[in-house]
Amino acid sequence: MIEVKLSVPGPGNSISLPLELAVKLGADRAEGLNLRLKFVGAGGVAISDLRSGDADFAVFGLPAAMAANLRQPTLIALAALDDLPLYSLMVRQDLLGKVRHIKDLKGRVVGTSSTATLTKSTSHQVADLVLRVNGIAPDDVRILPVGLSWDSQSAAMISKTVDATFCDEPSGQRLAAEKLAFRLYTTGDPKDASQTPGAGFLRASLIARRDKVEANADVAQRMVRMTKRVLGWISLRKAEEAADQMALTGTERRAFIDVWRQFPRQFSRDGRFSTAQLRETDTFFKASNPDNAAAQRFNVESMIVDKWSGRKP
Repeated sequence: MIEVKLSVPGPGNSISLPLELAVKLGADRAEGLNLRLKFVGAGGVAISDLRSGDADFAVFGLPAAMAANLRQPTLIALAALDDLPLYSLMVRQDLLGKVRHIKDLKGRVVGTSSTATLTKSTSHQVADLVLRVNGIAPDDVRILPVGLSWDSQSAAMISKTVDATFCDEPSGQRLAAEKLAFRLYTTGDPKDASQTPGAGFLRASLIARRDKVEANADVAQRMVRMTKRVLGWISLRKAEEAADQMALTGTERRAFIDVWRQFPRQFSRDGRFSTAQLRETDTFFKASNPDNAAAQRFNVESMIVDKWSGRKP
């Protein structure tokens, strides 16, 4: 078995789920791999792990990898794990009636996974864009990092550290189920998405360093096959079967199943890159970084390696 270290935000969110399932189902071992998962707070940490050699691969938002490549073009994307990105803007429950529209968040504290400026996380890019199209400038709110795990996001709501947060699903659904927050916006809602340029962007992607892949293409190919194997399993299963594999209980289980049923498109069925979705990703990246000349010139195709995952329209 070849030991592989993979860095991923999590656990317990839609980004980490396919990797957690891969380990539980033995999809890694079927490809001769021993996958070791390292859960981190945001994509920026995963990028640092890749660059330092603390991780061989990572899964996180493609826009964050694009932002990293503006400074140091070393990252490539090997497979697509998402079909529909799910980001929800959740507002603290005690603000119900006070915050009715996104514009009402002006002057308040908003959480994202990370606030690093050199490597801007995907959720930070989503937050900047959604707030800006609703008339809120970056200086109109205070942005705080709250990570992507349930523990960190629920703690931020309970302690009232933030008034609202952009979070992953099923964390948003669980926050609502536990009466900690209510949903004000989600990229999964076509009406909300229509107000956000490039809202159908590719989020979770299998990312690696180009030099590492060129030096050991066999392991990269095995990782792509593993990814496609677990995505194929997900595409053929009901929510309850996946929840059983993850040993989920209580409100965590109910939120997981509700999101799975409500958004059946959230995961890619086969790991292939979609040309249309990559165009959406370019649109999103440019719209969320309007004052960055390098971002305006960047083309996501420059970092896509699809010879093992495949391509679709």
